[in-house]
Amino acid sequence: MTTRDTRSAFRQLLPVVATGCLLAGCDGLTRFEQERYECGYNPDGLVEIDVRDFKKGAKTSVIFTDETVEMPIIEISDERMTLAGPGLMVRVNRETGIIRLTRGTRYRNVKCKKSKFRM
Repeated sequence: MTTRDTRSAFRQLLPVVATGCLLAGCDGLTRFEQERYECGYNPDGLVEIDVRDFKKGAKTSVIFTDETVEMPIIEISDERMTLAGPGLMVRVNRETGIIRLTRGTRYRNVKCKKSKFRM
């Protein structure tokens, strides 16, 4: 391969690589984002929390072994999220994946596995 061929190949490849780097770092092109907390066995029967809308007031699916409850987000930040439902308060630590379920005066901490998906 000659020097001229190498330069020509480099000139053709450079715009493709530059475009790829720019698009990879562009958060504005995200169509949707999803956060899921999957919980193992626990006495309260919490199976999963599936968050697709990260705004205050948005509905979030909270799945128990016997039912699925849609709960509104009443507080959200990068570190925490709080959901409220009839007789149940769910506080999610978004950094550690620990979820605190509060029913009346009783509470229980549940360790869950967090997974995040963006497209």
